Order: sequence, then C-alpha cells, then structure tokens
Amino acid sequence: MMQTDLSGSLNSLFKLTISILSFSIVTSCSAGEALVTLDPMTKYQVISGWEVTAEIAGEPKDRDKMPLYQDIVYDMAVYDVGINRVRLEVHSGIENDNNLWTEHFYGRIGYDEWKRTLYATVNDNDDPHVLNPQGFNFDELDFQIENAVLPLRKRLEKLGESLFVNLCYVAFTDQIKNGAYHHDDAEEYAEFVLATYLYMNEKYGFVPDTWEVILEPDLVEQWDGTTIGRAIVASAKRLESHGFTPKFVAPSVTDMSNAALFFDDIVKVEGAAQYLVEFSYHRYKGRNQGNLKAIVKRAKKYNIDTSMLEWWFGHGTDDVLHQDLKVGMNSAWQGRVLKGLFDIKFNGTNPPVVTMRDEIRFNQQYFRYVRAGAQRIGTKSSTHNFDPLAFINKDGSYVVVVNAASGGNMTVSGLPEGNYHVSYTTEHRSENSQEDILVKSDGILHTSIPSEGVLTVFAENTVSVP
Repeated sequence: MMQTDLSGSLNSLFKLTISILSFSIVTSCSAGEALVTLDPMTKYQVISGWEVTAEIAGEPKDRDKMPLYQDIVYDMAVYDVGINRVRLEVHSGIENDNNLWTEHFYGRIGYDEWKRTLYATVNDNDDPHVLNPQGFNFDELDFQIENAVLPLRKRLEKLGESLFVNLCYVAFTDQIKNGAYHHDDAEEYAEFVLATYLYMNEKYGFVPDTWEVILEPDLVEQWDGTTIGRAIVASAKRLESHGFTPKFVAPSVTDMSNAALFFDDIVKVEGAAQYLVEFSYHRYKGRNQGNLKAIVKRAKKYNIDTSMLEWWFGHGTDDVLHQDLKVGMNSAWQGRVLKGLFDIKFNGTNPPVVTMRDEIRFNQQYFRYVRAGAQRIGTKSSTHNFDPLAFINKDGSYVVVVNAASGGNMTVSGLPEGNYHVSYTTEHRSENSQEDILVKSDGILHTSIPSEGVLTVFAENTVSVP
C-alpha cells in the first residue's frame, strides 16, 4: 500500500491532535469528510472464523527451535491477530503400515524418501465396513493437535470463545512414487473419516466442527465433483451411525474457475447437498468477479456459507479479504499457516523477535475485532475512497472496518450509544486510541486515517485480552 506522508508542521499538528482528541476529530489528509452510514436492518453472512493451517514447526530442521517461539506465536495469533479457526490436516498416507512421518520429522529419513510414500495408502483390511484401528498411524495428527490446536483452544477459552476445527483430507497422489491409493472408493474413504473421528474423540474428547473433503481436488486425478459427492454421502452415513453430526466443506479447488463445475457435480449426487455447509475455494487461479459471483449464486441457492480457505505466501491482503467478505459473502477465510503469520528472527536473543507479516498487520484490523458469530450488516459510503464493512458481534457490539484508498476524515453514522475506540494500520504505522470515544444518542463518531490503509471502529467491550 502507498502512504501519503505528512510533513513538517502538518505532521506535528496531526500527532498533537491524536494525543489530545484520541481520534475523535483529526486533521484531514484530503478535502472534505466522508460519511459512512450503517444499516442494521440489512443482514448478510455470519462469520464462523478466521482460519490458519495448523503448522507450527515447519521443516524438521526447525523443530529444535519450537520451544523458543511457540508460546509467543500462540499468544500473538489469538490475542493480537484474532485467529479462532484452524485447518487440521490429515494425509491419506495415515492409512498405512509404515509410519514414515515420524521418521522424517525426527530426521531419520530425508524429505524425498518421505514424500514418495506420503500419500500412498495401505488398506487396513479388505472390508471397508470393518475398521482395523491398527491400520492407521496418527502421529502427525497428534503433533498438530498437541502443538497447535490445544494451545489455541486454551487461549480462546480465556476469552470465553471456542476454536473452530476444520479437518482437511490431503491426497496429492501425483507425488506417490512407492505404493498405491484406494480412497477414491467412497466406502473406503468413509472408513478413513470414521477412523479419524473415533481416534480424536477417544484420545482428545472432541471431533472436528467440519470435515473438508479433499484439498485441491482439481490437482488430484482420482477425484472430481462426483467422487466428492459420493464420499460425502458415504461418510455422513458412517458418522451418523456412530452418533456424530456430519458437516462437510467442499470443493476447495485451487482454480476458482473450477469451483462451480465441481460444486454442480457434487450436488447431483443424491443426498450430498444436505451435508454440505461450506462452499470453499482457493485463489491461486481464476481470480475474477465472475467466478466469485458464480460461487455466491450457488451458495445462496443451497443456503450454505462460502469460504476462501487458501491463498498463501503473502497474497491474501486486506484488499482480497475485503472483496471476499463483501462480494464473496465469506463466513471463513484463510491467508496463512499458523507459523507463517509471523516473521521470526533469531538474532542471538532469547526469546526471538516475533512480528506480524506485513499483510497480517492489515488483516488483523478485521480478525481481531470481528468475532465468530458476528453478522455483517449493510453499509453505505459517500465516497469510493472509503469502502466500509460493518458487523454486529454476538454480544451486540458493533464493528466497522473501512478499507481506505487514501487518507482523510470520515463520519460514521448509525452506531448505538456507548464508548468506542478506533484502530488503524497504514504502510508504516499502526495506531490504537487509548481513551474512550463517547457516541451519544445521535449515533455519530468522527475519525480519520492519515493515509491509505485499514481503519476499525469498535465498541469498548469488543476486545478482552487476559
């Protein structure tokens, strides 16, 4: 993002005004004042969570450094960034009589050797309706749960919230060099799903909130929309027979232009649509308004949520997030793995220096204040330079997030009476008002942002950090 710097006496005046008036009335960076109006009678999607993939260690060479940074990462992810949903991955190769993940993680075999069998499956037996627990190795799942899921859950519980767990099946079969693959059979896949649920329930006392059927099936030759639909139906029946409530996420394609095609084939399978709760997609290809609107159209028809669940490596900026929330009607969104939220520098210090990645500084203006269960409401802006989104959290508190293409003053109208704060992030600075801003019965709050960035207006009780 480009920043318009204030210089000389104007810069000094701006800083002085902030300290005195605490964001209420701030010097303008552009002529005029924008009006942002809230419309609580117009209601849109409900937020289920801000997701990360449960990766905390990275490569095995990094595991010895984990104790130095992991608690800092957990704290910052929950309390500073606002993460409250996690993608917990299970590789198809968990059903195997070899446990090569452990061998790789502890450095006893190299990555190339592990990768050749990572997604290869060895059937537990010849009957998909007779589960042999000894045919599954869950060491990798244990590591993710114990070193990502449980620490995040513990911290969210301190906030009176819960962690949403989305369990995602991964099978990039083109990487298989040694071994076979059999999970494209719906009943065998259903056995795998059930084995995972039973294991988690017995060992940890909880099961996933949702099951993401397969990661990026448009990269897996054995899978298409019909295969996904059949897997959903078979797995749902198996889970229900054991007292679990099945909820599935799909198709999670890498190319947005494939999303509608896969979805249409999924819902053609009798019974599949009733268990589908999220229409998911990734943003690596096919990123255009037409594909996004096609996703929303189908989600509305079947009364399910939409979710953008992967565009890593710094591509998931606040502009993308804003579009997915506003146009894509997303209820969940993921732009990074857990460790990837932060830049971790080992400069001879203990602990290391942990800072938010650049785009996370902007995204946390949404994540931290808009909580799970929040409903988006209508907004209007008098200028295209200030593009607002507004939400009502479950506790009734209002949050307004403004994606600002330039600096300037704005008036927010339609807020309930109460005390508010303002936070903003621009290219080189982040500010958070320390004093209360009282909104009276007229529902009006005056605020400003010095340059292009993201500004958030939030009620006093929105954020509570232990």
